[in-house]
Amino acid sequence: MATSSGKFEKVSKIETLKLLENCRKERDDALHRESVLREKLRQYESKIRSTEALKQKLKTLTMDNKELRKQVKTLRMEIGLESSPKFNGKTTKDIINDLHEKERECISLIEKAGKLSLTIDDLTSELANTVTSKTLLEDQVQTLQQNLKDMTNNQRRLLKLWEDRKGQREQLALPAISPKPGQIPFVQRAVQTDMSISSSQKLPDNAFETKAFSRDNDKKNVLDKHSFPSYGNGFHHDKKAFMHEETKGIQNGH
Repeated sequence: MATSSGKFEKVSKIETLKLLENCRKERDDALHRESVLREKLRQYESKIRSTEALKQKLKTLTMDNKELRKQVKTLRMEIGLESSPKFNGKTTKDIINDLHEKERECISLIEKAGKLSLTIDDLTSELANTVTSKTLLEDQVQTLQQNLKDMTNNQRRLLKLWEDRKGQREQLALPAISPKPGQIPFVQRAVQTDMSISSSQKLPDNAFETKAFSRDNDKKNVLDKHSFPSYGNGFHHDKKAFMHEETKGIQNGH
């Protein structure tokens, strides 16, 4: 009997320890769940407070939006958007999008204007170079024209000198005629003409021995002999006009 009671006590102690261990474990689990639930509760309360703040902010924004809608409607009526067929039916958002599109177009036009400005600068530089070249060419043309004029005058002067010398030769070949009283002898005029000519412009004595030909042929031979250079259409025109006038004068003299 005593042995049975001893076994019962031993079993009771073991079960009691097991129960105690289970209770401790359940207590620890309960404490852990409690801490987890407390954290969740804290987060939930924080979310609730944030939600309340957002609700209040949303309420404020809704009231502000209503007020802004009233102002936008008033402004649209004041500037005539409501009655304009171009903006009829468009919301403020559509109008803002249109304005953004116009802004992008303006930026593109500004970029194109910058490129055109660079092109204009290049063309201006080329134009300045062209004007400079034109000025230089005009100076050269004026110089050439002056040279042509001087050479033409020299040719005419030489031709006139040749005519004078030829006339003097013909006069000297005629029989001597006694001058009238008070008249200057022709020889004196010839001497003065010969002295007034420089040595570089005098022609040789045998340059006028062409009596067998007519005056027209003499003039043509002289022009060919002196070989007038081609200085342009202007000089050819002057030479032809001079020959025509001389020929006409000779025909009238005959």
